Amino acid sequence: MTGRVIQFPRRSLSSEAGRRAAECILATPLSDRNRNTFALQVEDPETLLSLCEFLRGGLESSPAVVLTECGYVYRLIRASPREIGLFDERDYFLGEIALLAGTACRQLAQRDEARLWFDRSEAGFRHTVNAAGDLSRLGYQRLALRLEERQIPEVLELVPPLIESLESLGMPDEALKCRFLEGLAMMESDELTLAAQIFRDICDRAERLDNQRLLASAYGNLTHVYGMLGNAEEAIAASGKALPILHRLGDRVALAKVQWGLATLLRESGQVESAVEAYRQAQKQFETLGMRADIAALNLVIADLLLDQGQDAEALQEISAALPVIDELKMAPEGMAALSLLRESARRHEINRAALRELHGYFPQPQA
Repeated sequence: MTGRVIQFPRRSLSSEAGRRAAECILATPLSDRNRNTFALQVEDPETLLSLCEFLRGGLESSPAVVLTECGYVYRLIRASPREIGLFDERDYFLGEIALLAGTACRQLAQRDEARLWFDRSEAGFRHTVNAAGDLSRLGYQRLALRLEERQIPEVLELVPPLIESLESLGMPDEALKCRFLEGLAMMESDELTLAAQIFRDICDRAERLDNQRLLASAYGNLTHVYGMLGNAEEAIAASGKALPILHRLGDRVALAKVQWGLATLLRESGQVESAVEAYRQAQKQFETLGMRADIAALNLVIADLLLDQGQDAEALQEISAALPVIDELKMAPEGMAALSLLRESARRHEINRAALRELHGYFPQPQA
């Protein structure tokens, strides 16, 4: 096992024995794991490589499970008094596991926890041979978190130099991922035509790179952009290209967000009842993933649509379900005034619709 000199050589070095050991760890319930036995296993670089591969793949299907497992593995590595491998392996795996945990936290809208994990990741990666590449990958996740907190100017300022850095390091797939942030920032800024152009360009480049995951994600985002534009033909065409790939990859997170995009299309087309049902289907998918923030955001969208239908009592139920989650996850710190107005109106069994719409405007668009 040698120090890394190019991006991710370790991903391809995991052995069959390492994969079997990783599968054994993940198949054993946490309560049944013998700490000493598993501590010895995670000191093996091949086992850790396979664990990282399995956990990375799980981000799109079970982010809550990934977070739990990452915390377990991270603690075992930190507690071990022995070295891992011959060079920078211990630091690399601490950085990689922390990066995966932070990414899972970000998907689950646990933003303070995500920042802590990203700090831990940086502490590990700074001591690796490939520090520049590892820290650039970390930089992407930190910018994605900024985007979710609606720091749009900062994202647009910092994305181009990060793309340049990744391209200079020979990481074209990672560089292309950063363009998603640019496209999503345009969506947040209501520059929908420009956002569609960016995502179409990403589709073209992803096809040239033969990166099916990025290709499907780009088509998923196009579904949402075209839905917001009320362009039914293009939205349906984009979803038709995204869905088969996402099903094949088992990307449940992106599948739920494509469903969100199709629901938005129905809303923009004036099909209110169908839109409400489609949003509820998306909520069910998010519920299986533990993505409570997305469920709460959709509660507010559904409430607004129910008000259009004169169903004030039902709309109040949606808002009442969302408010505790918004408070707990600190989803809209910049929207505290609107949140307070909405909470007070709900307490009086009324709905301040302006506050409802203002508050929902603080939530980022779904990132397929």
